[in-house]
Amino acid sequence: MASRFLFDGLVFDADYFRQKMTESRQRKRELRERVCKMLAESRSPALESVPADLGAIPGLTEALNGLIGGTADSWAWQPSAGFDLKRYQSHVGAHVRDFAVGLDEIPRLAEDARKDLIWRFVAVIFMAHAGLVDVWQEGSTIWVIRHETNGERQDVPGDLEDADGVEGPLGRAEA
Repeated sequence: MASRFLFDGLVFDADYFRQKMTESRQRKRELRERVCKMLAESRSPALESVPADLGAIPGLTEALNGLIGGTADSWAWQPSAGFDLKRYQSHVGAHVRDFAVGLDEIPRLAEDARKDLIWRFVAVIFMAHAGLVDVWQEGSTIWVIRHETNGERQDVPGDLEDADGVEGPLGRAEA
């Protein structure tokens, strides 16, 4: 009996599909080669950069130092003995709410405002990695919000840290 669905068409078999797939892959390969060749021809020549000579303009180095508020030596890294990650995490955790709070709105713990902001930021990054807070930046403001699944005790009986003896991220459990 003749098929009602075959109207003078080719019979599609494995050889037909193999041939068509080979042709399709060849066309794609040729197109990719043409595009690569076209892009290679449209590239600009390598840029030769000459290092800036700050001494070429008299007074430029002093003017730049005046803009940044001192000499480059004053910006050298100095280790600090006052950073306590657990203390900062506890402090940030006490001030983070269920609504977004700017990192600069969290009260300082140290006298040096710049250093304290850096330490708060480090604590927030560690807390975000632990899943305690969510952090994002809009413009120059860093926003912090309590992670929605991080509620105290979450109606789970017992203390979860006591189950395995591992200290929690804020140091609440004792091993």
